[in-house]
Amino acid sequence: AKSPFTAGHSERVAEFAVRIGRALGFEEGRARWLWRSALMHDIGKLGVSNSILDKPGKLDDEEWRQMRLHPTYTEQILSRINPFREMARIAAAHHEKLDGTGYPKALAGEDIDLDSRIITVADIYDALTADRPYRAGLSVDEALAILDSLRGTGVDPACLDALVRTLAGEGHALPLAA
Repeated sequence: AKSPFTAGHSERVAEFAVRIGRALGFEEGRARWLWRSALMHDIGKLGVSNSILDKPGKLDDEEWRQMRLHPTYTEQILSRINPFREMARIAAAHHEKLDGTGYPKALAGEDIDLDSRIITVADIYDALTADRPYRAGLSVDEALAILDSLRGTGVDPACLDALVRTLAGEGHALPLAA
């Protein structure tokens, strides 16, 4: 209701996350749980001003600081709702990076749950390919090239490879050397 863009983004991230999870062998129950976690990964944006969320240009330092709080808000919101308490940590870690340079907790490697790693790949892919207030969406090839540049440092290689397999199944020509 607050941001139609965020709602559409969250739905697409959930769909990509489930496809990645299934490509990694997730059974239906776990895939459904992953879908719910991914769907709510940006609920913390409720705590970020629409003037920042919908800004048609680059964020200044203070706006960026406020935007970087949304995963923390996600965890705070979801952890207070009993049925969502377990997924709060998973959903809130979608900006963590394998090399520890992500946010909000600077988690690294195995400290980032596999489900969070899947959501991260899905989130970045959709953010790159969807139109944003400040730019048109990139092509599949452009988005995958950027994701590939993050392989092993920012994103989990197995999760990225699973995304590539699902997209290849749709007939996309994929230039990655996985």
